[in-house]
Amino acid sequence: MDLGLAGLPGKAKKGDAMGIIDRIMLSIYTFFLAFLSVVVILLSLRLIPLELAWTSLAYVYGQWEASLVGAVFFLVSIRLLLAGLRSRRVKNTIVHHNDMGDVHISLMAVENLVEKVARHIRGVRDIKVDVSMAHENIIVRMKVKISPESHVPTVAAEIQNRVHEYVKNTVGIELADVQVMVETISNDFKTKQRVE
Repeated sequence: MDLGLAGLPGKAKKGDAMGIIDRIMLSIYTFFLAFLSVVVILLSLRLIPLELAWTSLAYVYGQWEASLVGAVFFLVSIRLLLAGLRSRRVKNTIVHHNDMGDVHISLMAVENLVEKVARHIRGVRDIKVDVSMAHENIIVRMKVKISPESHVPTVAAEIQNRVHEYVKNTVGIELADVQVMVETISNDFKTKQRVE
């Protein structure tokens, strides 16, 4: 089984064809915008006669072909906007490549897993987890509340070890960094527990 992070080069996926189409559309769209930018610059510097600009606009006025071109560019804009939002979502996943296809595991699933593991460690009263990706590495940050009768360095080290091992065995990834910040040392339990 091959493991990778979404957005990294690897085996071809079904979504790659759509990505190529989006890239072609983006290239055409960028070329057209660059052309319009040059025209605006030349007009503002008076290098293109104003009569030529008015003649061009008069030719476009009332032509259904011009509205068709405008509609196509509007649809391309919407398509590229949605493609950009979709690619941002996909980056928040871990991808396992295998012979049957790809398995995507969201970072939210890893967060829930880490929280569940850490809550079962003796001395942990409450925990908040944040899992993120940085330079192809998975980083886990935890803010914990620990009971006063516990030895804080021992509990923090146990959290790090258990989380690292459990994520490695369950999800199949090595965590680059497991950070524990002890925010409070208190006997108070969180009144509203997270629904699992």
